Amino acid sequence: MKKHTSLLLGCLVALLATSCMNEFDDLSFEPGNYPYGNNSIGEANTTIRQLKEKFSTYYLSSTDGVVEITDSIRIRGRVITNDESGNVYKQFAIQDETGGIVIGVNATGTYAYLPVGQEVIIDCQGLYFGGYRKLPQIGTVFNGSIGRMSESVFKKHVKLVGTPDAAAIPVFELSEEWLKDSKNKDYNVPLYVHMTGVKFLDGGQQFAPTDDVTENRSVKIGNQEVVFRMSSYANFALDTIPSEPVNVTGVVTRFNNTWQCLLRVLDDIEPAAN
Repeated sequence: MKKHTSLLLGCLVALLATSCMNEFDDLSFEPGNYPYGNNSIGEANTTIRQLKEKFSTYYLSSTDGVVEITDSIRIRGRVITNDESGNVYKQFAIQDETGGIVIGVNATGTYAYLPVGQEVIIDCQGLYFGGYRKLPQIGTVFNGSIGRMSESVFKKHVKLVGTPDAAAIPVFELSEEWLKDSKNKDYNVPLYVHMTGVKFLDGGQQFAPTDDVTENRSVKIGNQEVVFRMSSYANFALDTIPSEPVNVTGVVTRFNNTWQCLLRVLDDIEPAAN
């Protein structure tokens, strides 16, 4: 009896192990079979700029607006910023060849699934489009304005495509001339940018205080100022801002008519070549 019982238990263990292995295999990260998001979403049919132009009055007017997207609109782009360092909170941004847009999601740690360079398709139908101080965003309605959608809703509307490739993101060299042209604020931002040989006006100070606030730091490109919003929750908040010229990669945004830049991780700042 003991021999038969042992044999039976052995078979059950083997069966369970096989089931677990099969289940694990089904959750592989093979393209088209991601464990995060909705793999059944179809191909994109609209550029990000076309989406922003269609609903431009909801983010370029004097007051922020919000509208439900009822048409079958799908956009495609690569992640250009996320919440990896804590300097960006409960949102990320994507960009295609026409520009970028912010996606608000009420969740943290999404960078694990949405690293910089990850390509995604967003099924916009049923989501909301709006502006926050003239910065376009997709999310849901919160107190009559654009807010963050729940993660459960987001997972139904996002499809991951391929594998992350940060090198595939076009990097725009930010210049004084570009910053002077106010039209760039309307449809291009958020935009993945690079700044060469700039100096922080706050060099020698720490990036952000520790008292639950966001601090403004800035650089000048010619006579144009770009504000960096630094969160006290960033994992580099206590680091010292370089005083020497640096090269910076980040995501340029806007707050009404003020240029702002999101610093993703501390490695986005490098010493400038001598």
